[in-house]
Amino acid sequence: MTPRAKLIFPLTVPFLLAGCSTSASAPSPDNTTTTTTTTRDKGDTAAPAAASNELRSLHVRLTVHPKTGDVTYFGWYDGRRNLLGQGGVTTAIVGIEPPELDGELTRVSDTELLFRGIDQSRIAWTKRYRLQGDDTVRVTHVVTSRRGEPFPCIVYSLADLPDATIAGDNRDQQIKTPTASAHFHATISDPHFPGEQMNPYALRSDSKTLDPGETMTFEMTWRLAPP
Repeated sequence: MTPRAKLIFPLTVPFLLAGCSTSASAPSPDNTTTTTTTTRDKGDTAAPAAASNELRSLHVRLTVHPKTGDVTYFGWYDGRRNLLGQGGVTTAIVGIEPPELDGELTRVSDTELLFRGIDQSRIAWTKRYRLQGDDTVRVTHVVTSRRGEPFPCIVYSLADLPDATIAGDNRDQQIKTPTASAHFHATISDPHFPGEQMNPYALRSDSKTLDPGETMTFEMTWRLAPP
């Protein structure tokens, strides 16, 4: 595995706006004092707040679909350089039809989004996205069986990455595109894959038989870097 790319960003130096004037007091010829007031250019306003379905750090922006919990944007903070294609990042379970979700997304804080919903296969989904530092998003998916019988469960996450070169496997991927580089990592306790073939571009969880009412957790980190 090649070493991770190091983020290098130029320092920015704040400047006073030309539209601001200074306050001063000076004596007038008749020994009275004249005072001027400070005014601020109306254009000097703070950046707009993040939308209810997105997270922003110094370098990264993440946008989540409010009904499905899938990620539609993972890229640079300006919202114009998306690492993902139109398919975004979707999550499903091997051997079960892709989930059809109409859930609810909650903005827990400026650094965390939480989605909850139940799909047509009677599986409850919790998807949590948290900013970690200035360049990383920590992703936690928890599935809970509402079915009446046990079933084998492997959760996978598949990103639409147009024009990407991907090195690695279903646990760890180094991604390079014209827009950005990225490191996607899945936390797996069991290093041995089952016999079935996985999409080589999908990150995957451990394998577990899920009994009725039982839960399973799948964790990932997504780190963004310059191309």
